[in-house]
Amino acid sequence: MTKNVQFNLRIPTELKERIAVASQASGRSINAEAQYRLEKSFNSQNGSYKEAIVELREFFDSHLRKNRLEEISQKLNFLLEEARAVTGTDSPSISRVAEALGYKTVGLTEDWFEGRKEPDFEVLTKIAKYFGAQEKWLIHNEGKPFEKIDFEFSRDIERNAEQLLSGCTDGSEAQAIWFVRNQSKNGELIIVKHFNSWHGQVLDTRVHVSNTVGFGGAEDRALMSLTLKYLCRKHLLKTYGTIVSEADYDRLLWEKENPIKVIQNFRRSTWIEDIWDKSMYMKEENSYWEGWIDMCRSNATFIEHDDYSPKLSDISSNISNSI
Repeated sequence: MTKNVQFNLRIPTELKERIAVASQASGRSINAEAQYRLEKSFNSQNGSYKEAIVELREFFDSHLRKNRLEEISQKLNFLLEEARAVTGTDSPSISRVAEALGYKTVGLTEDWFEGRKEPDFEVLTKIAKYFGAQEKWLIHNEGKPFEKIDFEFSRDIERNAEQLLSGCTDGSEAQAIWFVRNQSKNGELIIVKHFNSWHGQVLDTRVHVSNTVGFGGAEDRALMSLTLKYLCRKHLLKTYGTIVSEADYDRLLWEKENPIKVIQNFRRSTWIEDIWDKSMYMKEENSYWEGWIDMCRSNATFIEHDDYSPKLSDISSNISNSI
């Protein structure tokens, strides 16, 4: 009788789970199933290992395909739920996705969402565009689900406004521009552009809307306030302000959630209309945060005494006179 010896072997958790499932189907114990499959790998023709190698390759290929299908399915369902969380729009569904992609039935699209089949790269690119997500994240698992880009205010105030109002690549304008100030002491600023439906984009500025000036210093804060003056004078219905908690601010910075889903619950604030208007920012009842009036005064002083060309005071006067 052949004597059994103990043989310690480390295997991946996923492989152990597969062996456990196979043992239940065959009625063997896990040890017996593992032994059976190991012995089988040696029972190849002419003592060759070719069949064993093919079987192993098929096993791991199947495992990798399964993981890929599950990953794509989870991402597609995540994007669907994020879009559904945006109120005031036609609720997206798998059938609407299929229709948007040009299919006459929903069957194949359901297979993608349920992890039975994988869309090709071209289709995944279209799906990413449909949900306003990053295609490199959806296809290659690189980066984050949603887009965040850097934005820098220049002395060309009109161009600043044009860039902020610009919509998607179809040439349309953004429906709304949100100036989101962090409630922190530094008052960091990000901007959220709302294109349409559940599509949006986060712009990370280097501006601190406080007396604790950021990397760009007082100049960036002044350029931001003049851009707000221009937008509020010419595009007030599209320009929104809000002040949010650090936790909500971070939700936008992390790029893990649909930005439109996040901002839809923010309370609007008129600080964007008052920061550049002395008749408003000097009113005590309009003090939006500690140090508000001092910051506005400092900002106005910087604009008044700026000597670079074009002078900020001239830019401010031109905006006032152009309305």
